[in-house]
Amino acid sequence: MCFLAQLLFLSLTGATSLPRPDGPYSVGFSQYIISHITPNDPTPGPGNALLAHIYYPTRDTNDSSPVLYMDPKSAIVWGDALDLPRGLLGKLRTDLHGNASFLDAPTGHPTILFSPAAGFNAWMYYGLLANLASHGYTILAIDHPGEPPVVRWPNGTDIIGLSIDVDFTTTLTREVHEFRVTDLAAALAWFPMFVRERSAPFDTSTFLALGHSIGGSASITFTPDHEQVRAAVNLDGGFSQHQTVITDVGRPVFLMSSINHTIQGDPSWAEFQDHQTGWWENIAIYGSGHLDYCDIAMWNEALGLAPLVQEQFGPVGGLRTTQIARKYVGDFFSWVEGRGKGVINSPSLKWREAVYVNGSEFANGHTNE
Repeated sequence: MCFLAQLLFLSLTGATSLPRPDGPYSVGFSQYIISHITPNDPTPGPGNALLAHIYYPTRDTNDSSPVLYMDPKSAIVWGDALDLPRGLLGKLRTDLHGNASFLDAPTGHPTILFSPAAGFNAWMYYGLLANLASHGYTILAIDHPGEPPVVRWPNGTDIIGLSIDVDFTTTLTREVHEFRVTDLAAALAWFPMFVRERSAPFDTSTFLALGHSIGGSASITFTPDHEQVRAAVNLDGGFSQHQTVITDVGRPVFLMSSINHTIQGDPSWAEFQDHQTGWWENIAIYGSGHLDYCDIAMWNEALGLAPLVQEQFGPVGGLRTTQIARKYVGDFFSWVEGRGKGVINSPSLKWREAVYVNGSEFANGHTNE
């Protein structure tokens, strides 16, 4: 199908959905503002608040409160950056239910704290986060207004942030990493009060940390100082420009790497692993690129356009990378909770792109089905 024919098809069919969550629950979604001061905030944002995105399991199935995938301003900014026609990204839709009702009882799963890549919004991880919520997890994902190009408050006000092509220098990267760690701590401190006020059936005693790129390394830095956080996952985040490289987490750590971050190509990964005294495991998705762990590569796939061809995207594609991340992050969290057999140390034909790289001696014996 030629490009003009694709656009005609999309104009006739209207909204286009990203991959649906595959768990037994529908997924509710709501946003809240967390008061939090960031001293000497290096971004153009207000430096006095965070935006919390909460994904949670629900029994609601009606579509009376549909949730846009991205706000209109972000659709313009990202569409222009990817050289897409104006309005095309605005056609993307989710299967989220806005402000849906809570379940009557807890699901028994910990709450997941999520931090995105530098300059990215939390909504850009719908493919992974909504899926975790559909399996019973509550996810508290954090945006730092002023860091992404656009953050839209719940009242519709847009906060314009760093340019989409900003140069993340060593200094800026260090500053962003530092406030990401304190952002996670602020979200952790805010959450119990929020749950009490709304009588929500969410776990406020046990947490899991998850992040991509700088959000992954920030999640790992954050974890050892908070005993409620039982484990951490780093999706392809480097450690070299901050102190995370020498952090001994002392709790289970799961690392997923792309062709952009390997123990050979990024020495910080090997150095970090050398400092661990607890369980850890590293899996590579062969053929994945650094940005395949967010939703961007799936935008083109959902819209029926040709795959993105850039250094940060790999030939395996965003959809397949997201499917693999869903599988292995879910398996890891299940194991941390005392369910399942763990992650992987042997090949699987079904998940052939996922390859065991290395792990601690405590990782031996974990299998994959």
